[in-house]
Order: sequence, then structure tokens, then C-alpha cells
Amino acid sequence: MLRLVKPGFGTILPEDTRAHEEWIAELTGHDFVIEGWHCDLSTGIFFVGEVAQRVHALEQSLCGLLDIIRGYAENHRKIVLSILEEATAAASSFCYCTDITDSSAGPLFCIGTSSIDAEAATGRMQGIFAFSMPGR
Repeated sequence: MLRLVKPGFGTILPEDTRAHEEWIAELTGHDFVIEGWHCDLSTGIFFVGEVAQRVHALEQSLCGLLDIIRGYAENHRKIVLSILEEATAAASSFCYCTDITDSSAGPLFCIGTSSIDAEAATGRMQGIFAFSMPGR
């Protein structure tokens, strides 16, 4: 389903390990920088790697959702927020593609999953960012 989609695309499915693995396999078959991230849903704090921190123009690797999406193309932010809100409501597999407005990186791909424990009011999102870095 991913087939290296264009910026502005996003999708969310009920937790689907097969789809998640296929999306990641497609990205790893190309020349992308791939870096993991995770978010503790009880705090809303994201942990991103060094490349994602630099590409997103973040001051530190711990940040909130709004810190991450503020650099996304303005017309893509609503799509990303909607996908991530749905992912915090039910265990899901999701992906989106966007442009970073002030970066030399090409399109940014995000592929992730969420797991929710409603009884304990906890959960986690995790996944990867994939960047096309010109001149790499």
C-alpha cells in the first residue's frame, strides 16, 4: 500500500503487523536514513534520534507532538494530528508522508504502531522516521 507515497498522504489501520512490516520493508529497500522513535502515551513525551532531532529542528531529543509537527508542511499538519489522535485511541498501525518546511531533507516518512492498555490508562507509540537526505 505504501509504494513511496507523496507528501500529504496518511493512513491508519487497526493494529496490523503485516502492513507495518511491509511498509518498513519497502522503505529499507531504498536509500533512506531510517531512525527509530517512541512515545509514552501517559506523558505525551516523544524520544527521537539525532537525525530526526536535526531534521525537525528540535533542541533536544525529548519533545512533544507539537514540537515535532511544527516544521511539517502546514497543509499536512491536520492529517498527521488526526492519524496520531486515532492511534492513541486504539491499537493501530499507521504511516504518513510529509515535507519538512525548513530542511534540505526530502520527504519524511513515518511508520508506526500504537499499543493501548485501557485498564491501566497507559500506552506507547513507536516507529521509524525515514528521510531522503540529498547528497548522502
